[in-house]
Amino acid sequence: MQSYIEINPIELLAVLTGIISVWLAKKENVWLYPIGIISVCLWIYLCWIENMLGQSLINFFFFLMNVYGLYNWLRTDKNNQPNVIIKRNNNKENGLVLLISFFLSIIIYYLLLPFQEDNVLFIYVVLEAVITALNFVAMWLMAWKRLEHWILWIIGDIMCIPLYIHKDYPLGVFQFMVFIAIAYMGYKEWKLKAIQE
Repeated sequence: MQSYIEINPIELLAVLTGIISVWLAKKENVWLYPIGIISVCLWIYLCWIENMLGQSLINFFFFLMNVYGLYNWLRTDKNNQPNVIIKRNNNKENGLVLLISFFLSIIIYYLLLPFQEDNVLFIYVVLEAVITALNFVAMWLMAWKRLEHWILWIIGDIMCIPLYIHKDYPLGVFQFMVFIAIAYMGYKEWKLKAIQE
């Protein structure tokens, strides 16, 4: 008897467009945003039907940030040069990133609690809150081409793996494993181009 994993076509399309979007980010290609919009809209739906409200919230924020990032990356100065270039955060900015991520995690945790099912494990609510906070901050940093956004993506993607295993989205797990590899390569590529503030 042959066994197989049933593939959800919406999940498959969300994964493929997500991987393409992250690959384009690595290459600093503005097309990452339109392709990313397709991916996040599909993930909003998939996460909503599985009661992963934090992940739905992340993806809705990603939708907004994809629109903003597209606008920001396309802006040019009077010499037609890009207004946004790859930079590194200074120590003060990195401290602010950590502080915002920490407090945002706490706020999101308490916002998610009332929407959880009675039998939900505490660890999954915490994971969703921290992932949501890290991804909010990472998306903002990416819109401004800050090198450190890759580090936040890597941490958030690693944390997504157990959550998506728990919710039985095998292609989502695969997607995050690919995201981790691309984010590592993106970090290395952007590090060579980055300007210290």
